[in-house]
Amino acid sequence: MPPLVPVRGSVLYQGKPLEGVAVEFHPLFDMGAVKFSPFGKTAADGTFTLVSGNDGAPVGEYAVTFTYPDPKWDPQEGGTPADRWKGKYSNAAKSKFKVKIAEGSNDLEPFKLD
Repeated sequence: MPPLVPVRGSVLYQGKPLEGVAVEFHPLFDMGAVKFSPFGKTAADGTFTLVSGNDGAPVGEYAVTFTYPDPKWDPQEGGTPADRWKGKYSNAAKSKFKVKIAEGSNDLEPFKLD
């Protein structure tokens, strides 16, 4: 696995922080043999920290996607939770949100969703 650097950010939906948003970074570069997408989940204040097994993400450029899972979903039932945004922000190929992760600590500008 490539070395990881710390990545923190936040999500604003209609100008306000939103808890429970799943944030996924899809690499736009070759990571080598081990393929994975760093991810995070927003806290009540809209902030998230990326993890990839350990905290952080490899240096490189990413397309960022967001899903807002239905809170009634029970993981015990299996399957995937319904996205309350119905896939509006979940397609990496169509994402307008792109970021470049650099060496050192990365505190990203807020992602503003409408």
